[in-house]
Amino acid sequence: MFNDLHIQEWIESHGTATSFTFVVFGDLKEEEVELLIKGVVIHLQQIKKYSEMAVFFDPIDEKQAVAWNTYQGTSLAFIFAGDASETENTIKGIILDGLNFLRYKCEYLGIKVSENYV
Repeated sequence: MFNDLHIQEWIESHGTATSFTFVVFGDLKEEEVELLIKGVVIHLQQIKKYSEMAVFFDPIDEKQAVAWNTYQGTSLAFIFAGDASETENTIKGIILDGLNFLRYKCEYLGIKVSENYV
């Protein structure tokens, strides 16, 4: 994720990038991810904490599930330009509520702030 060229540009210009990672125990559809994105954007705009955002969602097959000691499903990551750690509870709540609404079992894996060490 943080190896993505666009994310690297964010780290260069903002000093950090923040990711919130979830595992979804099912196959998320693109439309469902778009719904989650809209929920996050609207909430963060209302509290005036919105920054540039990228979303990555990739299937987890059996081989990856064994390697990562998890279950098959979908890896879902929301990445923000800059340090968004103060919004962790908000973002976590929005995504978990949204996935619950969509009837998916899921788990929040945590937050990671990547900094520019150059």
